[in-house]
Amino acid sequence: MPSIFDAYNIAISGNPGPVFIEIPANIQLFKGEVSEILTYKKPESKPAIFGSKIDDAIQIISESKKVGLFLGWGAKEATAISIQVAERLNAPISTTLQGYSVFPGDHPLFTGMGFGPASVPASENAFKDVDCLIAVGTRFAELPTGSFSAEVPENLIHIDIDENVFDKNYKSKLAIQGDAKQILEYLLTELTKKNIQKTDPHLISSIAKDKQAYYKEWSDYKFDRVNPYHFFKSLRSNLENDAITVVDDGNHTFLTVELFQNLKSKHLISPTDFNCMGYCVPATIGAKFVNPDKQVIGIVGDGAFLMTGLELLTATRNNLGIVIFVFHDGELSQISQGQEIPYNRKTSTQLGDFKLEGIANAVGATYLAIEDDALIDQNISAALQEAKANKIVLVDVFIDYKKRTRFTKGVVKSVLENFPFRDKVRFIGRAITRKILG
Repeated sequence: MPSIFDAYNIAISGNPGPVFIEIPANIQLFKGEVSEILTYKKPESKPAIFGSKIDDAIQIISESKKVGLFLGWGAKEATAISIQVAERLNAPISTTLQGYSVFPGDHPLFTGMGFGPASVPASENAFKDVDCLIAVGTRFAELPTGSFSAEVPENLIHIDIDENVFDKNYKSKLAIQGDAKQILEYLLTELTKKNIQKTDPHLISSIAKDKQAYYKEWSDYKFDRVNPYHFFKSLRSNLENDAITVVDDGNHTFLTVELFQNLKSKHLISPTDFNCMGYCVPATIGAKFVNPDKQVIGIVGDGAFLMTGLELLTATRNNLGIVIFVFHDGELSQISQGQEIPYNRKTSTQLGDFKLEGIANAVGATYLAIEDDALIDQNISAALQEAKANKIVLVDVFIDYKKRTRFTKGVVKSVLENFPFRDKVRFIGRAITRKILG
């Protein structure tokens, strides 16, 4: 038992993660005498000592003209204090992909995922003149930085519970190891005590203007099938504020973080580091088991759905009221777009034709189809009503991926720009030749 207690403490402390325990077969199978039944006792936490680092952070912030906050999943328990710090410093907020739900999407200082050329205009513009970045609970991984195309100011204050993440991808001016919530509370106390505030009369209106312009760009675009913006706008208006949304890996993931507002911390769940296709359906089922009284929906591409869709039998057997929106376009769109732009070809990304209605019938789910924009409101509402009656609902969304996300366009451009000159010429030349000659 002490080994199990130790493993549990390791799993939940620091950077949480799995711990492997090997239990011999004889202990599992055979009876034995024990002198006492041990009781778990939570170890006493040692008071954090940050020394002069908080003072150093205050000094950097006070000397900066404009501060920005970049939040990852490690800040998920620090939403309330992050809001207070952001408002005091009048700082724009952006997040990682996993951290998209750690800050309310309807807050006027929230800009979106990332802050470089692969981010939405509200983020890119709001962070252009930031000369001090406070990064909390993030490793500066490839996705939120747009394949490391985001430029970070010299005054980078990096806060994380894991010391191994510091200075790996971006050099910090000041690294503070510890609990995100606790450090931000110390920081706010000192900012208040020293009466340090920042003002920018145009920031909030500029963020709002950029968001509306980007939404209008999507709304006005001529699609042949379902317009992604109209879908996400309707979904948000039909969902309750504390609904849990689960996504998978694919084009729909980036459409979600560019066009959908998440309102509650930890209420939008995505796979870690874009490496787990097939995550959505099982994760949606798990989220509903844990939150039986909340709306729980999944958004998944057709390729990822085909990997784990039959897991819905578990939801049917347990009468779980969930809705799975399948973005159905017949290909692995995020990969195919990444191929098409530089190569003008698509390779091994086309899916075989399948009938989602047949899968719905097989697992005992209600089937609804959204074939065009006229059916969006009606069938989203109908699906959520069915789920309230503990029914499983599969919604076949005939999505149109014709318009590229800012993330896709930004990453492809940034990756190409980092090629050696000779390879860059070769790739561009091949794309132009194929464009002309087919």
